[in-house]
Amino acid sequence: MRRSSLIWVIAVAGLTASLCISPSAAKQSAQETASFSKYLRIPGAKPVGSETCATCHTEVAKNFQHAYHAQQGISCEGCHGPGSLHVDGGGDISKIISLRKRSATDANGVCLSCHAQDQSTRHWASGVHAANQVRCIDCHQVHASGVTSAQNGTARFDTATRGALNAALVSPETNTIVQSRLVSNDSCLKCHQTERAQLSMPYHHPLREGKMSCVDCHDAHGGASGHNLKTANVNELCLGCHAQYRGPFAYQHPPVSENCLSCHSPHGSPNTNLLSVSEPALCLQCHTGHHNGAGLPIADRCTNCHSSIHGTDVATPSGGSRFVDKGQWGVPSEPVQPPVGSAS
Repeated sequence: MRRSSLIWVIAVAGLTASLCISPSAAKQSAQETASFSKYLRIPGAKPVGSETCATCHTEVAKNFQHAYHAQQGISCEGCHGPGSLHVDGGGDISKIISLRKRSATDANGVCLSCHAQDQSTRHWASGVHAANQVRCIDCHQVHASGVTSAQNGTARFDTATRGALNAALVSPETNTIVQSRLVSNDSCLKCHQTERAQLSMPYHHPLREGKMSCVDCHDAHGGASGHNLKTANVNELCLGCHAQYRGPFAYQHPPVSENCLSCHSPHGSPNTNLLSVSEPALCLQCHTGHHNGAGLPIADRCTNCHSSIHGTDVATPSGGSRFVDKGQWGVPSEPVQPPVGSAS
């Protein structure tokens, strides 16, 4: 009985706390949105409606009907501001919001007037793209120009139109993400040329093949750590896929626990297993006195013997571990011997 009463008290307290916090969180979100609304103001201008815009911008208005923003009820003036002064001025560009002619801060402020509430942009202000004055429209297309681009083969990254790029001839209005990874990767690599070159090396993560995307590891809107990574550190990111190296092992290899990038080059390498330096030179950077017993440098790969280099539970007679491979019962594997008396 006492336990049931305690559970009831905790439930009521939790509900009360949520009711108190929710209005506060909603108020903060509304304040963030309002702080960006200044980027949409044009003093003295009044809305004229999208039909008026279409009289001059016919092709843009036609394509915009297929855009994701249009599907959500966003009009021309929702991004470009009220257009009365622009119309009265005979198309005076200074009387309308032109994102391409604005600074990165002002142009992005227009987008953030709506998207500041999005969870995906919560790290934008602290990200490297914002610090380097990258504009949203440098990567995203707002108008549905992807419909035309899909037909002439000059398409680029376009999340605004979602399915319009690859399904333009079927259903441009589709709200299904069918964006090719190759297309989205190219949006990043048009600026990140060093990474493009690394991905052309013999050993690389399969971005060229369209099996991975840059956004599998990076958050373009600002990650939780350096280099816009989606996780707090490098190892957490790598071990999300390469879970077999997570451990814990009885004998840990210190570089593995510290940083995967101590040995690996993630975007591409001329060496197997994405090693930043080929073996044995990589290992000899730390194990400088290691040799083959005759005082000569090792001429072969260290991992030919130390195959469990990421960590092992197998001890060696001298104590500790030399990261030898595990056998069937957790001991170093040995060649299978033929039964006595069997034919060779």
